[in-house]
Amino acid sequence: MHIERIQIEDGFLDGLNLKLVSGLNVIIGARGTGKTSLIELIRYCLGSANLTPAAAKNSLEHARAVLGAGQTVVTIAHEAQQTVVSRSAQDRAPRSATPFQPPLILSQTEIETVGLEPEGRLRMIDEFVRGRGRFDIDEAAAAAEVRSQTEDIDSLRKEISDLQQQIVTISEIDQQLLILRPQEEALSKLSSQSAEKKKRLDALVSRTTDLSVLATYVDRFQKGFKQWCASSDRLLQSTPLPDRWSSSPSVQDPLAAVRSKVDQLRSVLQRAQSLAGEITAMSEAAAESYVTQRVALDDQTRTLRKEVDEIQKGAGAIARQAQSLREQKARLIALKGVLSDTEQRLKTLIGERNVSLDRLEEIRTARFNSRRKAITTLNTALAPRIRTVIERAGQQEQYVGAISAALRGSGLRYNDLAEMIGSQISPRELIDAVESSDVDLLVEVLRISKDRAIRVINALREANLGELATCSVEDKVDLQLLDGGDYKSIQKLSTGQRCTVILPIILEHKDRILIVDQPEDHIDNAFIADTLIPALRRSSAQKQMVLSTHNANIPVLGEAQKVVHLGSDGRRGFVATEGKLESPAVVQAITTLMEGGAEAFRKRAAFYKAHQS
Repeated sequence: MHIERIQIEDGFLDGLNLKLVSGLNVIIGARGTGKTSLIELIRYCLGSANLTPAAAKNSLEHARAVLGAGQTVVTIAHEAQQTVVSRSAQDRAPRSATPFQPPLILSQTEIETVGLEPEGRLRMIDEFVRGRGRFDIDEAAAAAEVRSQTEDIDSLRKEISDLQQQIVTISEIDQQLLILRPQEEALSKLSSQSAEKKKRLDALVSRTTDLSVLATYVDRFQKGFKQWCASSDRLLQSTPLPDRWSSSPSVQDPLAAVRSKVDQLRSVLQRAQSLAGEITAMSEAAAESYVTQRVALDDQTRTLRKEVDEIQKGAGAIARQAQSLREQKARLIALKGVLSDTEQRLKTLIGERNVSLDRLEEIRTARFNSRRKAITTLNTALAPRIRTVIERAGQQEQYVGAISAALRGSGLRYNDLAEMIGSQISPRELIDAVESSDVDLLVEVLRISKDRAIRVINALREANLGELATCSVEDKVDLQLLDGGDYKSIQKLSTGQRCTVILPIILEHKDRILIVDQPEDHIDNAFIADTLIPALRRSSAQKQMVLSTHNANIPVLGEAQKVVHLGSDGRRGFVATEGKLESPAVVQAITTLMEGGAEAFRKRAAFYKAHQS
């Protein structure tokens, strides 16, 4: 696969129509002729990602600034097929009829700085990992499932707590009924007439109690269904799909089959809305029927209580109080069944979340193993001078930040605690500890007081536990250079040394188009001749490379298959010369532009010859 043609309309490089070849293509030219602009327009058109966020912002701004109102078109050849990709300054993404793999592109700044940022180093390694996009998709899906399950678990825990608080009052009601029992028994013994009325009153109370229990179930269903409808609002209660989606061109509709499916979807949504309305109406009718029956029974019990009260003053109030207490008790006893069901649902959901958490861990482990495999290959190729080291879940900044945010406002020294928790307790262990109120774990691991551990758990319980449970703790990569007898981390190297580490690594890509802007900056000619040039020769036989440079050693010693000389009149950049390395026009351009002219070249040659010893 290689870039075959680059065409640019409008902007600084307006009218550029450049063909490239397989192997090594070198872009040369004075400063200000558009070498970097050409590379950034290729990146922009093909949607090649930068290795750091800062570089991505700069690249996007650069490309849109030099493109103006025009567009860039890049033709990619792969075996016998061609893929045409285009993008204007207004396009959010590249436009292409067929999928393609974007090239790996590094700007001059990225080469200098990418090794300093953990994200950049990790991104460099990920460029060698096959199917890395699949890992991201699978991880996002698994994490979303865990967050949803955690939210449901939190909701069930609150529901269980509420039920338990209600049910615990049964013993209090029993005590009150025990106090009323002598008075009720005394009433039954007054006369056969009062006993009969008391018996009828007890029957009405029993029916009223049954209705009260049923009404409670209906009420719980209505509240739950209403909550579910609210969470499904976009599907069930929102306005149907916009009619503007139905518009089509007058000649031929390219989306005819799609629109048919849209119509089916609209019909399904309308049916769902209708069903939701029917369910709501039916539950409301059931609730209303219980209210109607309850009103009728209340009238009868009121009449009976008056008759009982006429026989024995105060007996009606006793009966009313006893009725109310028995209704409350019946409803609470019914809630015991609800509580049991809810506890079982919670247990099942926790098990399902554990499966999801296991799946999330498996995905992250598989990605780590893929990274480690890529690093092993790199280390074999670049040993002993360059070494790459990876640490599983070594980047804890995001996790620590999430903990710190959750503890903020708790009155605790949250920054210190967040660092301690992040370094010693995994997200999954932390969530288990919070949900199970495992104070002892925090006391033992963090070596803090029990009171402080309780305050930590209480504070975290109010946080978004789903976000904490799925918080990404990324792997940590370090790039090292053998300096003397020791390996030094890239963060302790000079700019030039960093470049001597980065360039050999990126040149190890075997099947990616590689584009690099001015790789020679900050590295000496000895490194270029001894290390970079041999790597370029090896790589150019396997893949296409496009390099912009001011150093003549790169096209000449690298035996470039094509050299492109860019020029500028101050307002517009253009191709001044292009061709094979040995063509007279290219030789003249290299001699003049990169060697300082033929006379300067001859003088240096004479100097080297005179001092050959």
